[in-house]
Amino acid sequence: MLFEVNHIKTTTKRKTKATIKLCKTFWNPKESVLEGCLMSTAETEAPILNSDVFGEPLLLISNQVKTRHRKRADILALDRMGNGVIVELKRNEGSLGVETQALQYLADFSRYQGQDFISHFSKESNDMNETILGFLGAEVNIKDINKNSRIILMARAFDSTLFSMGEWLSTRGVAFRCVAYSPVAFGRKQCLSFSVVFDRSPELIFPLSFESRTRKPAYYWHNIGLSKTNKEQWWRYLVEKKKITTSFYCQAGDQGERILKKYIAGDTVIAYATGFGAIGWGVIEKPNSYKLLKSGSPEDVLNGFHLHRLDIKWKCVFDKLSDAIRPEVIRDKYGLYHPISTSVKVDEQKARRLIEDMANEG
Repeated sequence: MLFEVNHIKTTTKRKTKATIKLCKTFWNPKESVLEGCLMSTAETEAPILNSDVFGEPLLLISNQVKTRHRKRADILALDRMGNGVIVELKRNEGSLGVETQALQYLADFSRYQGQDFISHFSKESNDMNETILGFLGAEVNIKDINKNSRIILMARAFDSTLFSMGEWLSTRGVAFRCVAYSPVAFGRKQCLSFSVVFDRSPELIFPLSFESRTRKPAYYWHNIGLSKTNKEQWWRYLVEKKKITTSFYCQAGDQGERILKKYIAGDTVIAYATGFGAIGWGVIEKPNSYKLLKSGSPEDVLNGFHLHRLDIKWKCVFDKLSDAIRPEVIRDKYGLYHPISTSVKVDEQKARRLIEDMANEG
């Protein structure tokens, strides 16, 4: 919920005290509008649901998905572990019964696993194959897709009895999450806020926060985020300044910050340029070098974009984007797929082969 803060003057030494009152609005977005907001993303043009809403990247498989009973699920997605995710939206309150509807969808969709899942839910199976593999990276094999499924419900409010059902479902292995949204209008501006009000997800889906401190260094794709203009200049800037960057909303705590802060000392990062391929690689030596620039500062060369910055020690880079190892070569020769999000973990042995060849060519 969103509250308005009022500062009221008191008679005591001219002090003020703060009070709050609930912000009321007559704006009540339709489910179709809400669905569209969730599917918009500041990350890439890839079909990834808004990471700052869900707190994790979710790959959109389809929306308004038909079931065998001729009903339609709002959103079907995959998480990083290859779990199927049913996202069900309600315009108003989520009450007891909405979880039954979601469970019907889950029971229907869970019949499809691995390649069967892709073939059933995508008319262009080959393209979807590459998209899914580029999204999952080294985290999961394609045959393991949708071996587990989970539910995310979204509504303006929830009946508490729904949480009791969620507790019971979690004991039966069904991960269950409720996200409340609040619409607020200020003049012509329409705003949405989101908050998790119930979450019973296994640790494999949401690892403990200190996991990044205990894991071993790994290999990652990192999409450098080319601007529509001055692409070569942006790449040369990153090389000269010894940086990798992210954008998203360019605000503290957003997905861009989380991505850069997940890197640890010793991680090997392969720079990827969309449309060109692999253009360099380096090692993270100072993970505490993360910085969020101020918009308009001297280093803000993209006018408010890619303000999240992290130091990297480049080991090998190509001078021109046209010299990059092409996506089709990366796929056919190394068995790697272009990243479908800003940062994707890749197989160590395949990554080693790629960077060795990059060193030879560079």
